[in-house]
Amino acid sequence: MASEERAYTGRIHREAGRDLWAEVVELPGCFATGRDMSELREALTEAISLYLSEPGRKVRVELEDQPGVTEQRILARTA
Repeated sequence: MASEERAYTGRIHREAGRDLWAEVVELPGCFATGRDMSELREALTEAISLYLSEPGRKVRVELEDQPGVTEQRILARTA
């Protein structure tokens, strides 16, 4: 089966000096939180993978290079 690539938009938010959280615009209800950008990226990768995966078909997610703190394009590849 060939890999299928899709790009998603993650909106990253910071609440007045608190933790970061991100929502994926194209995937309603898909979000993640983290104390810093590294933790947020790890949690967001897992959240998108779980959202898109189906029994017998796991989706591998790779985030693009370091984003700004407002918005990021996310690339998901199915494997």
